[in-house]
Amino acid sequence: MLRAEAVRRTGLADFGAPGHGPALDLLVSALETEARLTPAGRAEARATLLRALCTRLRLHVLPAPPLELAPPVVLVGLPRTGSTLLHRLLDQHAALRAPRLWELLAPVSPAGEVGTSDLIAQAARHVADLRRTAPDLARIHPTGADEPEECEHLMNTDFRNSVFGLLSYRMPSYASWLAAQDLTSAYTLHRTQLAHILARRPAPAGSRLVLKSPSHLWHLPALDRAHPGTRFVVLERDVDEAIGSVCGLVSAARRKRSDHVDPVEIGREMTAATHAGLSRMYAFTTDPSAAYRCLTVRFADLVADPVATADRVLAWLGLTGDSGLHRRWRDHLSLNPRPAHVHPRAACGLAPADPPRASHALEETS
Repeated sequence: MLRAEAVRRTGLADFGAPGHGPALDLLVSALETEARLTPAGRAEARATLLRALCTRLRLHVLPAPPLELAPPVVLVGLPRTGSTLLHRLLDQHAALRAPRLWELLAPVSPAGEVGTSDLIAQAARHVADLRRTAPDLARIHPTGADEPEECEHLMNTDFRNSVFGLLSYRMPSYASWLAAQDLTSAYTLHRTQLAHILARRPAPAGSRLVLKSPSHLWHLPALDRAHPGTRFVVLERDVDEAIGSVCGLVSAARRKRSDHVDPVEIGREMTAATHAGLSRMYAFTTDPSAAYRCLTVRFADLVADPVATADRVLAWLGLTGDSGLHRRWRDHLSLNPRPAHVHPRAACGLAPADPPRASHALEETS
């Protein structure tokens, strides 16, 4: 049993509110009956769930630190809309702080158990394994142990993670169930974990966290309840282009864990999930209660001029960039060119992409 193993490893027994139990049970059942896992995929899923259970146990024995920063900035949109590029540029501003992969994999640990260097080394082994077993996935979504990364890892602790359910594994029953859930409890725990991360490696007073994950797309009201006052950067890309690119990402992710990957099924799933996610996102971002906290960034503009686009986001946040920041951005861009990515539209049963259409438009407000 996963729970018993987590108790044995940590010496702790309080998992907190019991609401996580049905989510974990459904997730395990879907992994066992629907995900078509290889032995390596099964071992990876088990390790991920054990890590989440151990984190949950530690969260409920340690006092939650206060989260004293300004409300976060969250990049929200479909996968493959330029969020990694923008996230890593914004993180280089002194007033913005993105969590690193090593922090997200181990947001809390007992004092004295492991040091920062050990946690970074553990994350580096995680990255090395990814590059060895799934080179296509590692190329499509580059990552590093001490690089900014998606905070979807923190959603695992409540076992309600749309990336896990929609992208990484084939789990239609879990994905359908999750789409109908209120994720307020998961985002409350997400906030608590961020507070622990900042207590271990503080950010300057007055700065903001800058966060991103495609998992947020389907659950923005819950995120906003847990993080009131959040500023949202809404990333847009032509929908047909985005679906094609997402299908490539999902195919690579699932091939890492399964030998039975159906591209046509992925095409159907990602088309439906994309349209449902966009409908939810725009219902939230165009509502007057949130629209004034949203800024649209279009993928074409970001790719054409990353520096000007990042400057525009900084200005919207009331921040400025100096020549030193611009130099660091240009160095980063030259060292990290956008990876080539072929969209497997035909293999996934998708029609050829139409010429790019005008995307939804939100007025820029402050």
